[in-house]
Amino acid sequence: MTVTPQWKVDLVDHIASTISESPVTAFVSIKGIRNKQLQGIRRALKGEATIRVVRGTLLEKALEKAGKKNIEKLKEFVGGQIALVTTLDSPAKLYSKLEKNRQKSAARGGEIAEEDIVVPAKDTNFPPGPMISEFQKVGLQAAIEKGKIVIKKEMLFVKKGDKISKEKAKILEKLEILPLDVGLDVVSAYEDGIIFDREAMSLTPEKVMADIASAFSQGKVLATDITFIVKEIMPELIVKARIQAESLAMEANFVDENNMASFILKAVSQASALQNELEGEPEETKEATKEEKPKEEDGAAGFGALFG
Repeated sequence: MTVTPQWKVDLVDHIASTISESPVTAFVSIKGIRNKQLQGIRRALKGEATIRVVRGTLLEKALEKAGKKNIEKLKEFVGGQIALVTTLDSPAKLYSKLEKNRQKSAARGGEIAEEDIVVPAKDTNFPPGPMISEFQKVGLQAAIEKGKIVIKKEMLFVKKGDKISKEKAKILEKLEILPLDVGLDVVSAYEDGIIFDREAMSLTPEKVMADIASAFSQGKVLATDITFIVKEIMPELIVKARIQAESLAMEANFVDENNMASFILKAVSQASALQNELEGEPEETKEATKEEKPKEEDGAAGFGALFG
């Protein structure tokens, strides 16, 4: 029979007690986080949240012993590289604080580029030497100017979604380009018997209000389009009705004091168009018209003579 070491028993009891006493318990992913960065986040959240890296099996036992309603449902999120966070903050506030503590980090090689990584044309502090061949090896146009290595032309170094090679990661670090955005990603959280996923925690009051405002605006547009009469869109419907009435009156040539100015403008526009059309008439057409007029007059005179 295997005897559980006392230190493990004590650790599980301590974690269970911490979970039991904390209003909010959360799991965060620490994948890709370096120890230095984790310590920095711990310092930033000191007094607001406690972060502890615990083995999965011990964490599951602690959840079982915590004795809180539905807390054991968090066990399904135990796995991979995670850490336990206990806090007095709500899940949404915890999510917000962790997002604000994200940091830029150097690549090690093997990571997937989250965005296009561009190396700009720039001067470097490297003197002439083997570094220039390292730059050129990864495709950078490097040269020596004024005793320093310079990158002559901007280059799309790694496309979004591509893997960052170790060679390119090394060059990026030497150029002090930090392509990774790292931080603790909240996986799930527990509060008052409810399990929150990452998407639910990301719903800040500001985002909810923005979504409500957007939905209200879209609803007004739809209601106006289908002429669904409610008090919220009465001004828009009145404007819409007036525009439609004015358009119908113009088409039907119905003139009153309200649209007289529009009809005058319409008449001026039509007269101007007709004048332009006549002025653009070919010369031979004009001459033919002039020649035809006397003939019409002669014909009229002939008919007059017939009838005395």
